[in-house]
Order: sequence, then structure tokens, then C-alpha cells
Amino acid sequence: MKARTVFVESLASSPADVYTVPNNMRSKLVLIFVSNSAGSTRGDVNVTINFDSTEITVLGDKSLGSGDFIELQMNGGYVMLEAGYKIKGSCAGGTGVSCILTVEEVPFIVSTN
Repeated sequence: MKARTVFVESLASSPADVYTVPNNMRSKLVLIFVSNSAGSTRGDVNVTINFDSTEITVLGDKSLGSGDFIELQMNGGYVMLEAGYKIKGSCAGGTGVSCILTVEEVPFIVSTN
């Protein structure tokens, strides 16, 4: 297992990849932290999990005031992401919204007897 933290200083105005699960790995998503360090309110903050044409909204169209944050922590649980899954983020309100993800990457090895 390899713990990994991904930091995006400023989410893009349209959905962009924040993290992609590497080939031959699985990732346990344990924390999502989104913070507004801009001087004004930022709207339409989104975080999604994507695979092929499927999209699941984790955080949808939230508005964050200056200095506000949202922390999604799993409290001992996790969301298991398979190889190729992507976490995307966006903020339509402009720059200044940061995102931190913490995942635990584990090898996905298939064995046969």
C-alpha cells in the first residue's frame, strides 16, 4: 500500500482530471478537501468520479464563500476505485478553489491456482 496525496492549487472552470487510478492498481479514496482561498465567493464547485461514460457526482454545484472549505472524510471507511477511474474537479466561479485528495494505492494482482 502506498499513501498518496494529490494537491490541485486551482480547479479549472471546466471539469479536469485531478487523479487517475494507475494501471494494475486500486485506490482507496479516504479524503477529499476543497477550499476557497479567493477573496470572494466561488460557485458551482464540483467533484466527480468518472469511468468510461459513467459519472458519479461526489460534490455537486456547491458555493464556497471566501475562506470556506468542504471536507469529505471517510472515518475509517473508503471508496474503492478501480484502475482507470478518474476524479475530476471544476469551479465555474474562477480561480482560487483548491482541492486535496488522499488515496491509498494498492496493487491489483490476479492469481490463479
